[in-house]
Amino acid sequence: MNLNRRDLLALAALPALTGCATAPAIAESPLGWASVGNTTGGANAASQHIFDVRDRAGLDAALRMGDTPKIIRIHGLIDLGPGGAEAFRDPAFSVDAFDRAYDPATWGRDEPKGPVEDARRRSAKRQAAAITVRLPSNTTLLGATSGAGFTHGMVLLEKVQNIVIRDLHFSDAYDHFPAWDPKDNGHGEWNSEYDTVSLRGAERVWVDHCHFDDGQRPDHLEPIRLGQRVQHHDGLLDITNGSDLVTVSWCRLQAHDKTMLIGSSDSRTSDDGKLRVTLHHNHFHGCKERTPRVRFGRVHVASNLFSADRSEDFGYSLGVGMQSRIVSEGNAWELPAGITADRLIRRLKGTAFVDRGSRLNGQPVNILAAWRAAHPDERLSADVGWRPEEAYDTAALRSDASNRLAEQIRAGAGPCRP
Repeated sequence: MNLNRRDLLALAALPALTGCATAPAIAESPLGWASVGNTTGGANAASQHIFDVRDRAGLDAALRMGDTPKIIRIHGLIDLGPGGAEAFRDPAFSVDAFDRAYDPATWGRDEPKGPVEDARRRSAKRQAAAITVRLPSNTTLLGATSGAGFTHGMVLLEKVQNIVIRDLHFSDAYDHFPAWDPKDNGHGEWNSEYDTVSLRGAERVWVDHCHFDDGQRPDHLEPIRLGQRVQHHDGLLDITNGSDLVTVSWCRLQAHDKTMLIGSSDSRTSDDGKLRVTLHHNHFHGCKERTPRVRFGRVHVASNLFSADRSEDFGYSLGVGMQSRIVSEGNAWELPAGITADRLIRRLKGTAFVDRGSRLNGQPVNILAAWRAAHPDERLSADVGWRPEEAYDTAALRSDASNRLAEQIRAGAGPCRP
């Protein structure tokens, strides 16, 4: 493959050449916080470091290049966890045995211990080793065909930098062996391990024109065990552990509960000054909450569409967590009647939030004023302590949140078709 520099750059920006016919032009470089980091992914790849991948073996071979600049073009949908639970289950583990052993009526609210829990942990460890794909630094990961992407696994960006992910479908990161925490929320909860894409200590990352969902196994259809509905999915796209300089643009995230977490925990004060994230022109459809939930980060949520067909599919959109500094701007909500403006955000120990130019069902809305009126005994300042325009060019991010914005996002969010 003899390619000059111009050819290589064209390959690195493949969606710009094959983009959605009904959408605005596909950008060749990120807007927002990822632009501050000069995020280029594998744009400097040598011709021998451009890979066309059709299966897991080919993917693993390309990833063995390590931090060398590379472009990985995915052809088709790669199953990261073929074989299902039986491919990973320890012989000593069974669901029925687990439920008998740790039924709160007999076991109580102590942490599960003993041979059945040990067998679950061995099963979980085996699954994690098999279904987790670790992206190295200086990588561009692209969808090269319609429907290209990954299912039944997690793409992990851990302590890496300079990564571009575009035009891919990420689906059903299904945890076959979720953990039982008998004290979570006071009544016990099931907790799963995998996000379809997870950023942990990653810097300079651009996720663009991707699709995220739970496939054909949404958690609301799962059975109730130990008194609680089983959770087999974690986040769709989580940005934690001090990740920084990230842009998520023109993506579709749908039919999920805890969708996007920015910031790991209230006690991780080392995240302060990091977690700078821009979300623009994304479509969150039927996502119940965490779109996103933020701790510590300076997060710009601009010109996104939040929609739901049923009231039960919506809890809140923007979670104002510990020391978060969210600037919400020009977003559009299309929600069932009866969901009021104060419910668009939830205060989760945060102290500041600002919104301007947003609309609910086509009408201008003052989200902060509505929230204050509904919570007269709580305080939420409009002074978040930063302005996006002081960090990067915001002109291309802004919109009037009109019906035209919703049309553009519906037409353009998600993978573009070659």
